[in-house]
Amino acid sequence: MQFTEHNNSIKIAVPVTLDALSAHDVNTQLQAAGFGRCLIIQDQITNLLVEYQQIQQKIKEKLQPEGALLTYRIAEKRDAEISFNIADDQMSAAAIITAAWGGAPVSANALVKSAQEAGIVFGFSKEHIIKLVSHASKAEPGSKVKLVIARGRPVVHGENSRFEPLIPEMQSRRNKPLVQSEEKADLRDFGVIPAVRSGDTLMRRHPPTAGVDGMTVTGSAIAAVPGQVVEWNLAEGAELSAADTDLLVAARDGLPRVIDNGATVDEVFSVKNVDLATGHIIFKGSVVVNGDVTEGMKVIAGGNVFVKGFVEGTLIEAGGDIKIGGSIIGHQIATAEKDSQYSTELKAKGDIQCNIAQYARLSCDGNVYINKQMMHCAVAAAKVYAGPEDNPNGKVIGGYFYLDYGIYTGNLGAPSSSNILIELNRLVDPIAQKQEVLRTSISAAKKDMQDIREQLEKLKKIEGNAQIESRKQELQHQFEEHRDVALALIEDVKLLETQRREKLDATLIVARQQLFSAVEVHFGKDLIRSRREYGPSKILLIDGSPAIEPFL
Repeated sequence: MQFTEHNNSIKIAVPVTLDALSAHDVNTQLQAAGFGRCLIIQDQITNLLVEYQQIQQKIKEKLQPEGALLTYRIAEKRDAEISFNIADDQMSAAAIITAAWGGAPVSANALVKSAQEAGIVFGFSKEHIIKLVSHASKAEPGSKVKLVIARGRPVVHGENSRFEPLIPEMQSRRNKPLVQSEEKADLRDFGVIPAVRSGDTLMRRHPPTAGVDGMTVTGSAIAAVPGQVVEWNLAEGAELSAADTDLLVAARDGLPRVIDNGATVDEVFSVKNVDLATGHIIFKGSVVVNGDVTEGMKVIAGGNVFVKGFVEGTLIEAGGDIKIGGSIIGHQIATAEKDSQYSTELKAKGDIQCNIAQYARLSCDGNVYINKQMMHCAVAAAKVYAGPEDNPNGKVIGGYFYLDYGIYTGNLGAPSSSNILIELNRLVDPIAQKQEVLRTSISAAKKDMQDIREQLEKLKKIEGNAQIESRKQELQHQFEEHRDVALALIEDVKLLETQRREKLDATLIVARQQLFSAVEVHFGKDLIRSRREYGPSKILLIDGSPAIEPFL
């Protein structure tokens, strides 16, 4: 048999003899002739074999001599084909190459030219284009290969004015005691308490940025929204520099503290100890206690509170951070639970930091930093770090935690199976409450719709007149209004649910050394409880379900 190619068609010419001929024989010879990647026309091969057998039968019956030549078009070459898929937002475009049937592959230049003809003019990836055409040239004939070949430039909207504290100590120093040597650290010494004098620089306001325009793969520009100038929040003790309105300086001596869009300089009240001799300390500025806060005493400050010694007092409350150089020690209670009464309580708008805390209630808008160990406390915070923030190796034993994001510690729990209840719901509970209010409104709207529907059904049974028709139209209008309200409320519930899930997905519990039993963690309404001892572990949501996984 012989094969010839003309206009991308492959023809076979085979003389009919008494030798058998099969599709396998044809395909084998076709492959050997170099046409194996061409598109086989199976119907034509079938027709060839049928006619071959018919003539062969005539030869056997001596009705026809051998050698009759059969010619069929049994294969064809097809060049590779290309198509494009532009994303709905026009920020990416993928090329789909259908591998050639023995024909010409798509070259990188041809791909780019075709893409441009399809309207793709920006963001080409040379690497991806070469990778795609290379892979397609080796792929099985007729198979499809797809790869993103162009990406738009995302718009970068301008940033509003940015405020930079110019005194490092104005930012939270967290629980990082001063190291006196490689082996020794004074856990009570957080360094010199930050202080400024009148005229010292506090904060710089950086101008807003214009942003960077985006570009779609089709060449459409996406205009960036420029940032806005954010005005200073001028608080007590701070003023603008006479020479530079973007510079904030101290207007008096005191302790600087960052606030939203500005800073304040608190007056300082300093005392050796807070005890029966001093009485309770209530001060609008910052309070420095060089010794201890003894049992039954209170310190309430509008700014930060620094206590270099121990805290056994009833209440420490601060409008900024609370930093305790020693330990927080409350009265022992039988069980540390959500509603337990504690003899010692700390409340802060910022962070709370200390060496050790036991049998105390700690509440703050920021994080709680414990250098060594926390035992049987009730904590409300964004995060809890037991040990250094970059390597939490402390211990958390017993207690109740109501948190935004999670706990990072060395050991979580204890061999004695001290119960720990952790609710990662401080951010999601308000969302769930809003959802419940919306669902109640949806139910009310549905009830109103049902009542209107029943009224309409009754009116349909009454022979119509102008008054009844007017009433029916009025009811129909009311029904549509309630329906629109219900649909809008349902969308609000869905949006809140998305927000709720996003916040829960960001939560994480990490025990870098050991996780003990009797640790119960709530993610919204879902919960998980450790029932044995684990090595380094993390507790998180996986595909929406709580799980305990190894921490590697």
